[in-house]
Amino acid sequence: MKANELPFTTDLNGKVAVVTGAGGVLCSLMAKALAACGAKVAVMDLHLGAAQAVVDEIKKDGYIAGAYEANVLKKESLQAAHDKIVAELGPCDILINGAGGNSPKASTTDEFYAPKVSEDTVTFFDLKEEGFEFVFNLNILGTLLTTQVFAADMLGRKGCSVLNISSMNAFTPLTKIPAYSSAKAGVSNFTKWLATHFAKEGIRVNAIAPGFFSSEPEELLGATLFLSDSKAASFITGVVLPIDGGFSAYSGV
Repeated sequence: MKANELPFTTDLNGKVAVVTGAGGVLCSLMAKALAACGAKVAVMDLHLGAAQAVVDEIKKDGYIAGAYEANVLKKESLQAAHDKIVAELGPCDILINGAGGNSPKASTTDEFYAPKVSEDTVTFFDLKEEGFEFVFNLNILGTLLTTQVFAADMLGRKGCSVLNISSMNAFTPLTKIPAYSSAKAGVSNFTKWLATHFAKEGIRVNAIAPGFFSSEPEELLGATLFLSDSKAASFITGVVLPIDGGFSAYSGV
């Protein structure tokens, strides 16, 4: 991704951006956009091969990035990745907590409750504790632990920010996915808590809430770059920005 392919460019030269879940579709685009604006990008993913593939594309376009393997649910794994990033790129200025997701083990088969008709049917009463726990941990605990490790770099420095990934499900839950919707609501709430907690340190904490688009993840880049820009968004913190094409404004009647 070249700078001329972005909705707009911002000057991130001298900044180090860390993006978790960056081997995936959405966060790989964010990583590429940040790199195209001059940031040195730590592309972090559970799978090193996926991270490296993104880094190869970034470097092919002439920008700076490194691939790092880390499990956002294990603090020692995050700390090991952090130490490599600081040694190779420098301390973190911009953190994007992109790792997250849902699990079939935390989803019901039907929108509305109905008696179980086969062994394959998952009703509300069949939801497993481990499925709910996995989704909550991935989205909330993964955000907590990663921020603990990387926001420590931001203390005493100017122009630093954290960007979390919430969801439109946090505002209005979709059917069938109670764990994911609840977890993302937690991410939104945690974003506001962090913004308040770090306010006197000058660390901005915001979130974007993607939802209800199927084929244009590039629509997230404008908000990502804007909220990551310490000049353009210097007075914006504690915000959860919907990116849903106006879906939430439509009443359906």
